[in-house]
Amino acid sequence: MVVGGDEAHHAARVKRCAVGDAVDVLNGMGVRGESAIAAIRKSRDGWELELEIRAVQQSPRPRPRLEVFAAAAKGERLEEMIDGLSQVGADVYRPLLSKRTVVDPREGKLTRLRRVAHESMKQCGRTWAMEIGEPIAFKDALSGPDAGTVVLAADATGGAPPARQIAEAERVILLVGPEGGFSEDEFTQLKAADVPTFRFSPHVLRVETAAVVGAALLRTLSSPR
Repeated sequence: MVVGGDEAHHAARVKRCAVGDAVDVLNGMGVRGESAIAAIRKSRDGWELELEIRAVQQSPRPRPRLEVFAAAAKGERLEEMIDGLSQVGADVYRPLLSKRTVVDPREGKLTRLRRVAHESMKQCGRTWAMEIGEPIAFKDALSGPDAGTVVLAADATGGAPPARQIAEAERVILLVGPEGGFSEDEFTQLKAADVPTFRFSPHVLRVETAAVVGAALLRTLSSPR
């Protein structure tokens, strides 16, 4: 197998890999290839790595499927949030559009976030890349969840998340509001949709911190003991 482009340049010039070094090859869809570098060379188009694939493993998708619908943080904080969500095991991120939303990422920004998720996948060694979905309106996030889906909202007024319910779910959706929190009307909608709120810190958190901490807690509760 021959790898070129940015991946080969990073391995050869940044990581200073050498012939014989072990490397993992990931495709972002559950496949991990255990390999060793057989050759490193410079071509007209840049660096190339020739890899000897020694074993291939297919990992199932994590269960439950953890989706985070969170208000987009401002500036570089949004990319930091995507990197953090990927590291702690979130499967999907979608920008949540609520009454107090300030940032509505456009396609160019979403493309950049997908690159961040891809880079994070390599850094933390996850086999399934975190998906970056289109923005979703608050009311749509509440509409008709499937059987086996648990929807939770992060808010300082809530209690502890339902551990048993999360562990038995097929899909868990975490809603995180913008700075200033959800509006009174949105709290009314949460109650009408029977969506509980929970808290995971004694302090007020930034949206990017709340999303990552909440996702990490939910993934821990859903992990097999």
